[in-house]
Amino acid sequence: MLNLLDGFFKFDLGEGAFYAVFGLLFVFAGIALLIGIFTLLGFVMKKGNARKSGGARERTSAVGSVLPEREEDVPPETVAVIAAALAAYYEAAPQKCDFVVRRIKRL
Repeated sequence: MLNLLDGFFKFDLGEGAFYAVFGLLFVFAGIALLIGIFTLLGFVMKKGNARKSGGARERTSAVGSVLPEREEDVPPETVAVIAAALAAYYEAAPQKCDFVVRRIKRL
C-alpha cells in the first residue's frame, strides 16, 4: 500500500522541511508587512483628521440646518425635548414584546 504512494512524493524530508519553513516565513513576512501598512495608514489618517478639525467647525445637512460637530455643543434643553418626543412616540405606538422580566437579582 505504501509503495503506491512512493511515486506521489517527489521531495525528500529535507527539501520538504525547507519548503515548509520558507512558506511559514513568507506568510509571516506578508502579515507583518500588512500590519505595518495599516498602522502607517492609521497614523496618516489620524494626522489628517487632526489637521482638518483644528477648530470647532459646524457642518450643514442636506436640509440646510446647522448641525454641531460635537455632542457637547447641543444644549441640554434640546436633548430633553428630543428625548421627550421619542418617549411619547414609543409610548403611543402599540408594540407586542414577548420578552418579560420575571425577576431581577442584585449582585
